[in-house]
This record gives sequence, C-alpha cells and structure tokens, in this order.
Amino acid sequence: MSVHASVPGGSGLRFLHIPKTAGTTMVHILRAQYRFSGHFEFSGDCEDDHRRFAALPEHERAQIRMFAGHAPLRTGIDAADRCALITILREPMARVQSFCRHVSEGKSPYLLERFPPERFDLDEFLWSGNPELSNLQTRMLLNTRSCDSPWPETLSDQRAAGAALENLQYVVWQFGIQEFFDESVQRFSATFDWRGVRYRVRNRARRGKRLEFAPHHLRRIAELNAVDGEVYRLASARFLSTRGLRPTARLGVSPRALPAHGWARAASVLAHLLG
Repeated sequence: MSVHASVPGGSGLRFLHIPKTAGTTMVHILRAQYRFSGHFEFSGDCEDDHRRFAALPEHERAQIRMFAGHAPLRTGIDAADRCALITILREPMARVQSFCRHVSEGKSPYLLERFPPERFDLDEFLWSGNPELSNLQTRMLLNTRSCDSPWPETLSDQRAAGAALENLQYVVWQFGIQEFFDESVQRFSATFDWRGVRYRVRNRARRGKRLEFAPHHLRRIAELNAVDGEVYRLASARFLSTRGLRPTARLGVSPRALPAHGWARAASVLAHLLG
C-alpha cells in the first residue's frame, strides 16, 4: 500500500469484499456514508451482476457513487472500474477457519445442499476443492473475469504473489487489515472524508459448540493458503510501517489519473510475468 493523496472531490468508491474479512461490517459503514447517493452491490455472480446493472434505468446508474460486494478486481463495468478501490485483507488461517464455521452453520446458501449443518464434516469440506478455501485473497487481487478462478498455470506461486502485491500498490487505492479493523476504518475515513462513523461487528459466528480444528486440519489450511500467507505477511508489514505518516501523492501521477495508471500498470506487470 502506498500512503495516498486525498481522493478528488466527487470520486466514486468501490469496496472489493473478500469473503470473511469483516466485509459485512464494512458494507454497513459504506451504506451509512453513502446513504444520500446511489449504490450497487455485487453478488459474486459476474454475469448476473452485469445484467442487474444494465437493467437499471440510466438515471439510477448515473447516481451510483458506491460499489461494494464480491467481484473480480476488474469488474468490466466501467462506472465501477473508474472508482477509487479499497479492500481489506485478513490473516489466511483465520479467514479460512472463519469460512469453515460459516459453512458449518448453514450460512452459505450455495453450499447448503452439499454440506448441510446437521451433517457437516470438516475433513470432507477441507478436501472438497472449494475455491474459497485456497488462496482466495491472491486470486481476487489478480482476477478480472471471476472472483475465484485460478491464476494461469504459467504463473508460478511466487509470481502470483508478486502480481497481487503489485495490484495492491498500483490498482487498489487503499487497503486495510482485518486484525487492525478500527485503524483501517480510521484510515479510510481520513482518506475519503467520512463523518460520524459508527459500527458494530456484523456476521458473528453463532454461540454454542465451536467447530474444532485438529492439527491435520490446520496443516491442510496452511498448505492451501501458502501464497495468501506470503501476500498477507508483506501487505500487513507495509500497513504497519505506514502508521503515523501523513497522506502524500504517490508515483508522480495526478490523483485523477491514478485509476487509468493503475490498470495500465497491472496489465503491464501481468503481461511481463506471463510472457
């Protein structure tokens, strides 16, 4: 992450919601901050999201100032891709354990039939090949067509991590860390001039019997998220290293040119890595 200049007046905002990173709480904050302007929330189904957006009356689309939800790094919807982009990362072991609890409690509709709460088997789930279990944060920082598709086979794990970090630097305007959520919100508030931010934690795990993770479960999660672990380690170190620094311009590029500059930089990086 760079230490960013203030966002130009009138600039829209998009929140890239990586599952199980306190994104539900963040979306509630954004709804309150943008309550007097239009907003659009992605569902994770790219084709359906494009249809829903296209179906909106033109005057409603023109009023949208905030986009949020599960979507690829680049959505293909020009109004969203021109916005200043923010996201939140989370320590991968904790993120995946939280996702497993979420599914075991029946909170993930698309997995209810295969993994009903009354018969949830953690071993079966962790070895199911579900894409949300494996390096999801890196993939969402790379993908431009779907949220969870794998990166190209020609891209090594090391280069995938490097490309994700490049996108955090040049495409994402500012990112937060779930383990430092309050501080992350404070940084977003200062950058985007939010006022009266109040929130409570949303989407908590249900009380009662907790899902237990044995050593072999933790080993499996670590194996599936080695790349996310490296991305998180370096990103969180960068986040902590910028504590107390004042916002400054970055890269010698004007704020209004940053979205276009970022996408051009990201395309250049990926072309180089894949070439």
